[in-house]
Amino acid sequence: MSILFLTSLASACSFSQTQQAGFDRLLIAVGKGAASVEVADLNNDGRPDMAVANTTDSNVTILLNQGNRKFKPAAGSPFFAGHAPNDIAFADCNKDGYTDMILANHERKHVTVLLGNGRGQFAPAPHSPFAVAVKPHTHGVAAADFNGDGKIDIVTDSWGVDSIVVLSGDGQGNFGNPVFYATGKHPYQRVRVADFNKDSLPDIVGTDLDANDVMILPGNGKGGFSAHFFAAGNTPFGVAVGDVNADGNLDLAVINAPTISGSKTGNDGLTVLTGDGSGNFSMLKGSPFATGKGPTRVAMGDLNDDGTSDIAITHYNSDFIAVFYMGPSGVLLSSLQIDSFSKSDGIAIFDMDGDGKKDIIVTGGDTNNVMILFNTGK
Repeated sequence: MSILFLTSLASACSFSQTQQAGFDRLLIAVGKGAASVEVADLNNDGRPDMAVANTTDSNVTILLNQGNRKFKPAAGSPFFAGHAPNDIAFADCNKDGYTDMILANHERKHVTVLLGNGRGQFAPAPHSPFAVAVKPHTHGVAAADFNGDGKIDIVTDSWGVDSIVVLSGDGQGNFGNPVFYATGKHPYQRVRVADFNKDSLPDIVGTDLDANDVMILPGNGKGGFSAHFFAAGNTPFGVAVGDVNADGNLDLAVINAPTISGSKTGNDGLTVLTGDGSGNFSMLKGSPFATGKGPTRVAMGDLNDDGTSDIAITHYNSDFIAVFYMGPSGVLLSSLQIDSFSKSDGIAIFDMDGDGKKDIIVTGGDTNNVMILFNTGK
């Protein structure tokens, strides 16, 4: 692993090489066009498993954790997931106690719901996929009980009409009654859910590609939302949630990606927004931080056990992951080489081997693999 000190970072922050950590690599074959990867216990054995959306194959690979850094496909995996699954959310959609999956279908006005059986196997909900009149198609997806009825609902984006849309769930795995909420200009690629103002109600966050901001939509627990906007650098493309300064308030890591967003202008990078616990955000000094060209997706998690969330970013046209180690002493940028692993895209941070250290999981769209970077702490 090499360490990069970028001028834009060094002028704003201090650094400490003691934050460097080493990683062991494990490569696992999945499907074609491996993109989103998400982690959850999918067979109720207490171990974290992986779901990888294969966009070219229109399916999802389920890799069950066997312990001792070993994984195997679930029986019947991969499972059909609708056309070009682009994003994954986990929730119990039919209230049977098992984890289900919701997938946004890129290039289609659909979300696909796959119901889990608690053994790592999935089948379409009876009326899946669910049509949603977005424009032009779905990109990101998240799930929570937004209206307080005890049933999971779904949120996705409608880029072409500057809105997000919430689909209400009936508790049996069905979704409908879409309600659109205005956002900034062109909400794109990712929506996520968290409680940003500590009222124990789910809020929504997303990026407005052409407004250069993030939108925060605090929920009122009855299905209502109102949007608030915070500057987030050039062409915000994706967002992750964590706590970069250990103050107990949720913060945001935002990818700035004009080079992979058509004719957009500006610089690729990372903008960090710190939250105050009441739903307001301010830009961290030094933002936006320089990344490699073409950053695509972002994940947050504590990689060096200092109590703060670090930030990892994939680059679609490069063979490295940028890792920003956050902490009270400043920001350290580390470059993790992933040679012969092109078009890295999906990324997640989770302790996959139970050693108490967070690991990095990344997908390779051209190589049809998922790579686990096991954190050795060295």
